[in-house]
Amino acid sequence: MAQLSLVAVRPATDWETAIAAFCFSRKVKGCTDSTIQWYHARLVRFADYCQNFNETPATFSRATVFAFFASLQQRGVTAQTINGFRRALSAFCAFLRSEGFRDDDPLWGVAKLKEPVPFPRTLSDAQLNALLSAPDLTTFVGLRDFTLILLLADSGLRIGEALSLTIDDIDLPNGFVFVRHAKGGKQRQVPLSHTTTLALRRYLSARFAHFPNISTRSLFVTEFGLPLKAQSFRHRLDYYANKANISGVKLSPHSLRFTFIRRWLAKGGDSIILQRIVGHSSPAMVSYYAKLFAQDLKGVHAKVNPLDGLTSVQKRLQGISGRKTRVRFQP
Repeated sequence: MAQLSLVAVRPATDWETAIAAFCFSRKVKGCTDSTIQWYHARLVRFADYCQNFNETPATFSRATVFAFFASLQQRGVTAQTINGFRRALSAFCAFLRSEGFRDDDPLWGVAKLKEPVPFPRTLSDAQLNALLSAPDLTTFVGLRDFTLILLLADSGLRIGEALSLTIDDIDLPNGFVFVRHAKGGKQRQVPLSHTTTLALRRYLSARFAHFPNISTRSLFVTEFGLPLKAQSFRHRLDYYANKANISGVKLSPHSLRFTFIRRWLAKGGDSIILQRIVGHSSPAMVSYYAKLFAQDLKGVHAKVNPLDGLTSVQKRLQGISGRKTRVRFQP
């Protein structure tokens, strides 16, 4: 019994045990491996700091948190990164309280730092055309890259989602792709344009011709018939960026995602449908995108201005232009 009690209290006194227990709780909640690794890396770094002062998961205080954040600032760590540590610690403290290892919240009163609003660089229409002209469609790798670039720019998929697709996830007759490995374990259907559907048909024909007997069902494969990795595709994008003389934007899978979002909003696409397509659980991020791309939205508003055609309004405004107008205020 004594040994069982020792195990029960170790998360309160031992950082390694506490962090492992927390990460397991995230796994139970359905967090992805990359999210769990994100939590783990930040909590281990905080634990290393606390151990310099003999602080345990049950004893570290708000003062310790403030001191840790101050040490990060002194090293030049950005506000966004520090806020990431704050999010990780907040979840960790909530876990400690829920398991009875603490009855206080050391994050109480520790406010988020103000972050500069980043403006995601997107490709212009000319740059996107140049990029799509770069792959050599007479080769299997070139056709594969062309198709994957089209898919990302047409659907806004994350690169992890696109490379997790299997042949069974593509519904070409109806023009859909079924994202089975979306962020947080969610699933969704994403529509495809006729252009992307046609490119996928040609790519699949080449894939089956080149690799009729490979066992993998992964949609995108290497020239050796192995599942394509994200890092390999990033290297291919660097190659195409140089070939197409693309400058002023860091070409990446995520810049293609943002390019899709910008073009969708600029063409007047519905924000609720956009939220479903890109896989956000709340409309907050879509509102954030709209704020970032406000200049493009102004062009949309000019095209669909609901006051256009109201001649009575225009006549009234013309009637008061060029003359002094007295405004009478009624009680």
